[in-house]
Amino acid sequence: MGKRTIIAILFAPFMLNLIASFLIYSMVPRHLWILKPKEAMKELYVLIWSYQSIFMITIQVSFGLALFTKTRVAYDLRRGDILLIALLVLAAELLFFIENSIQPYGYEWFLDVIRRIPAWAKYMNFLVAPFTAGIFEEIIWRGFGIGSLLRFTSEVKAILIQAIAFALWHISPIHVIFVFFIGLAYGFAFVKRRSLAPLIIAHILTDLIGFSVFIFA
Repeated sequence: MGKRTIIAILFAPFMLNLIASFLIYSMVPRHLWILKPKEAMKELYVLIWSYQSIFMITIQVSFGLALFTKTRVAYDLRRGDILLIALLVLAAELLFFIENSIQPYGYEWFLDVIRRIPAWAKYMNFLVAPFTAGIFEEIIWRGFGIGSLLRFTSEVKAILIQAIAFALWHISPIHVIFVFFIGLAYGFAFVKRRSLAPLIIAHILTDLIGFSVFIFA
C-alpha cells in the first residue's frame, strides 16, 4: 500500500462525514435559517447528535475493523501509563472547556438542544459512542495512520497528517481546531509509546466525561 493510498484512507471518513453533514443540513427548513437562525441551529444539532451520530459510529466501526489487520502495534499497558492516560484526559478536557467557553450561543441554548434529543440518541451517545470512538478512531488514525505513514515519511510529518485527518473528521469548524491539538498529543504519545492501549483508555474516558452531558445535563 502506497503513501497516497494511506492518506486517502485517512481522509475518507472526513469526506463521508462531510456528505452526511450536507444531507443533515438540508433537513432543516430553509426559511428557518432566514427567520430564526438560532432556532435553525438548534434543529441542526438535534439532527447531528441523533442521526449523524449513527452514521459516524458506523464509519468508525467499519473502517476500524477493516484496518485492524493492517496495524502492527502493541496493546499492552506498562508502568507509567496511568500517568500518560491522566495527562491525555486532562489535556483534552481542558481544551474542550476552552472550546465550550467560546461557543457563541451559550449554555442555556446548549441545554435546550440536549432536551430535544430523543432518549435513545442520548443513551447511544453516552453508552456506545465513547467506546466506538475510543477503540476504532485510535486504530484508524494512530495505529494504521501513523504506523503506515512511518514507512514513507518522518515521525513529525506522520503525526501532522493523521492529526489533520482526525480533526477534519469531526467537521464542526471550531471543534476541528481543538481536536487537531488532541490528535497531535495522541500522535506524539503513540510514537513514543507504540501501544494503543493507553490511548484507547484515555480516549474512552475523555468521551465518557464529555458525553455524560447527554444523560446528566
